[in-house]
Amino acid sequence: MTDLKTPSLCGSWISSFTPQIVNGKNIIFSELTRDHHDIYWLERRPAEQGRTVLVKWNKQEGIKDITLSPFSVGSQVHEYGGGAYHVHNHQIVFSDQKTGSVWFIDNKQEPVLIFQNDQYRFADFQIKGQYILCVAERHQQKQVKNSLVALSISTPQQITIITEGADFYSFPRLSPDQQHLAWIEWDHPHMPWEATRLCIAHINQASHLENKRIVAGIDQEESLIQPGWTSDNQLIVCSDRNNYWNLYQVDRINLQLTPIAPMEAEIGLPAWVFGQQSWYFIQNNHFIAQKITNGCAETILINNNKITPIDLDYPNTCPVPLQDQNSFAWINNSPYRPAQIMMQDSAGKQHILAQATSIKFDQKDISYGQPICFSTQDRQKAHAFFYPPTNKDYCSIQGELPPLLVLAHGGPTGQTTNAFSPRIQFWTSRGFSVIDVNYRGSTGFGKEYRNALQKNWGILDVQDCIDACQYLIDRGKVDPKRIVIRGSSAGGFTVLTALIQSQLFAAGSCLYGVGDLTAMAEDTHKFEARYLDGLIGKYPEEKHIYKERSPLNHIHNIKSPSIIFQGLKDKVVPPSQAEAIINALKENHIPYAYYTFPEEGHGFRQEETLTKVLEMELSFFGKILGFIPANLNEEVSIYRKS
Repeated sequence: MTDLKTPSLCGSWISSFTPQIVNGKNIIFSELTRDHHDIYWLERRPAEQGRTVLVKWNKQEGIKDITLSPFSVGSQVHEYGGGAYHVHNHQIVFSDQKTGSVWFIDNKQEPVLIFQNDQYRFADFQIKGQYILCVAERHQQKQVKNSLVALSISTPQQITIITEGADFYSFPRLSPDQQHLAWIEWDHPHMPWEATRLCIAHINQASHLENKRIVAGIDQEESLIQPGWTSDNQLIVCSDRNNYWNLYQVDRINLQLTPIAPMEAEIGLPAWVFGQQSWYFIQNNHFIAQKITNGCAETILINNNKITPIDLDYPNTCPVPLQDQNSFAWINNSPYRPAQIMMQDSAGKQHILAQATSIKFDQKDISYGQPICFSTQDRQKAHAFFYPPTNKDYCSIQGELPPLLVLAHGGPTGQTTNAFSPRIQFWTSRGFSVIDVNYRGSTGFGKEYRNALQKNWGILDVQDCIDACQYLIDRGKVDPKRIVIRGSSAGGFTVLTALIQSQLFAAGSCLYGVGDLTAMAEDTHKFEARYLDGLIGKYPEEKHIYKERSPLNHIHNIKSPSIIFQGLKDKVVPPSQAEAIINALKENHIPYAYYTFPEEGHGFRQEETLTKVLEMELSFFGKILGFIPANLNEEVSIYRKS
């Protein structure tokens, strides 16, 4: 017996993925770690105004919130944060997102304030005796200085700089015997995925550094990330010197790197945020790692250069080894269900410790992201995940091809995966096809693919999005007259540029997108202040290219309706850029909708905001593409030429 489906116009299908369910009930997990028999992770809870909570699990107590309201664990170093807590021997240090203050919890006691100063931000913590070692970022009279510092636990408000001089620092990592500190540093104009240095120094009991040495990264441009130690104090690091981030053992005497299980796959991620970990040492020359091949992740064990895949479902980063042999914990990001915290015990049995939502979705309503590789106009290859429209109760009317939503990820040095995304299911369950593009410049495909976007941002990313659409059009998968494009931040830049360069798109949605490259080069935060040197060209020497590539200078070429969303506290892409885009659309009589959010920054967090964005996008696309969305609480207001 077959299931009967109701034919209905794509876009108008009734969906179980409501905006409220997609945003309000879906917790975002991150930064899982362990300390002895305790497992820790962070939960960002949209229903609590986007507050991020440190959570602990163990067999005796189950799940317990460690940081109570009003704390929200987070960091604003580099604006993007990450690495906002650390646990060692039942001691916890964390940073509060709103105040930037650093707090210390000693063995279940109440949090104690260690340091607070409006000029400082902190991230990437280590605990050494009575000191907290971390990255510090000081903002003083529009000058930003980064350093590694030691905060005194016994004497609050005492801060000591232990090394400075580089533009940026990350990954301070203590050796197990606490005698050495390794870290990563780099300077403008490089980004951490372009060129960094691996450094090491002896660290004494007072947390002063002695005999600092640059171990790697001084003679060639290579991205060194994620240093760490084995139990016998051998230093390990990830390097992309052979096109892919791979593991290397460091000879600290001869300053040489020896590859560990070389492979044409990535063990590493672009260091946009602190706290990333793509590998762990287990014991006896055994490592566990997450390798990414052509954008798809797999968990592996490495033993004396031998690689063995292990089946742990769908970890979103490297699983954390636990104290019991062959046991691991991880954040599970399956393509088929919402995120989970999972653990495998020593007997090989897997347990679910926490779930992003208690809502159970029917598997017949879930669209699976199919990896595709397609040819580009210049005879290269690019990658994407394709999601066909899927709903257990509805199908398209006879002869109708579905509309297509094109997603351009942010970064642009970033990557999309086919992990379950309620926001993608929001569209596919209503009758949209979705293609999520890993355009050239994305990570997960090696250095050559990542560097293809150098000097080509606004060209290859747009071309790849267009070619992804053409790939689907040629195969009769989508309606070529009903293609819309969406992106945020750098993805918003791709959206605007695509609307300028091509008439393929019927509409676009831009969230806090870059509109003026010159303004961004002159007025953005320190971490990305020279990012465009690689993506566009040296500034101000090649200022003419910035003007040529800035969407704001070509808004008159946009003929497609556009909807713009902007946080008024955004320091990465200032609201002035969105205002300039809107003014240009208005002057050219292009239909548009514009929504601002006074309490949002770069990346929306609050449930109310996220819900509003989805509802307005759906209403906007419905008016443009000619369908009536089901169960909308509010309709979009579109400015049109009078």
